[in-house]
Amino acid sequence: GKRWREEECHDVVDDDDDDGNYNYEDGSENDDDDDATKLNNSTTYTKYINSGIPQGVAEAISTNRNNYNANPNLPSPACHPHFQLALPNGKWGNGTKFKRIYFYHARKAGGSSMHKYLGLVAQNYGIELTAVEWYGMEEPGTNDVDTFYVTHLREPVDRAISHFKYQGRWDCRDLVLRSSLNERRKQKGYLGNFTPTEENANPIETWNQTGGHEPQSCYFFRKMGSHMFKLGTCAVNCYSQWFSGLSCPTWNISPMDQYAVAKARVLRFNMIVVMEKLRDPKYVQAVERFFGVPGLTEKGVPYCERESHEANSKFPLVIKNETRESLRNLNEIDIRLYHELSDCLNEDGAYDNFPKWDGERFELNSFNDTEAKLEMMKAKALKAEKQRENDSN
Repeated sequence: GKRWREEECHDVVDDDDDDGNYNYEDGSENDDDDDATKLNNSTTYTKYINSGIPQGVAEAISTNRNNYNANPNLPSPACHPHFQLALPNGKWGNGTKFKRIYFYHARKAGGSSMHKYLGLVAQNYGIELTAVEWYGMEEPGTNDVDTFYVTHLREPVDRAISHFKYQGRWDCRDLVLRSSLNERRKQKGYLGNFTPTEENANPIETWNQTGGHEPQSCYFFRKMGSHMFKLGTCAVNCYSQWFSGLSCPTWNISPMDQYAVAKARVLRFNMIVVMEKLRDPKYVQAVERFFGVPGLTEKGVPYCERESHEANSKFPLVIKNETRESLRNLNEIDIRLYHELSDCLNEDGAYDNFPKWDGERFELNSFNDTEAKLEMMKAKALKAEKQRENDSN
């Protein structure tokens, strides 16, 4: 379980908000949360917990509610990043040191570049880095290892269009296999003769669903006997889906309730990087000062970035005004979430007081990447051996 002492739990109240330490008890910037946090009403939670959704998902909702109720007026980590530890009781502490950075990677929002940068941070300090993409977001304070939480945001309509150009206009696998066909893929039946054209491109007008061109659908895991959240392609309210992990259609959880859980969860993070602000050198300096490592603007390279960029350059995408307006309307919930979390950065001097890297808050050199990879290889080999034994029996 989590390692903490009751006397080290507190609500992080500081009398001087100008020194980079922020009031987590009553310094809220979110005064209009009545509708946004409606899922935190116990009756709504009880409805979903008793509705037949998987036990783990129900527990996550309950934990999210309890964490929110423990401190409902948190300021956005986009404007007030900090080095406080999220505790399992929903409060905060600083009695133990971070050993792990958790990065939630929202697709086509600059996540590959952020992942690359946080890899540099973790390597520089000898800290474990866990990066999660596609699956639901971890509830802060629930991991056995003391964890520092980071995620990022990009304007939702721009993100949706970027995702379409990357993966929705043509299938990534077709684009990549065309340029890197090998014998193994030939044996699996891939011909490698796909050529992107205007004729075989999907229209952006159909990129209007929670799962991209189609509604979101979740995988059914037979061993668990239930559906589990996983979302790779997305055009509508994707942050609410990813951050909450609650959009499996069979669970019938409303978009507004997904949003409420998503917001309550991400407010418990230590830092949210807003990608549009990377155009401002002062913001870049503030974030790099916070992490104590340069290289924030170095580009990461997603799976089919080169191939999709080449195809879109050859056939430039034309987006009609009504298509963009439709995406705005469809993403209304995510746009609201984006602005609630990031608009505070538009204030004068918003990131002048980002705190500097505090090495005293981290267990430096607590993680050996080489040893971790060897252990992972051993675990995979053991699993494969057990599978062979089961197959032979």
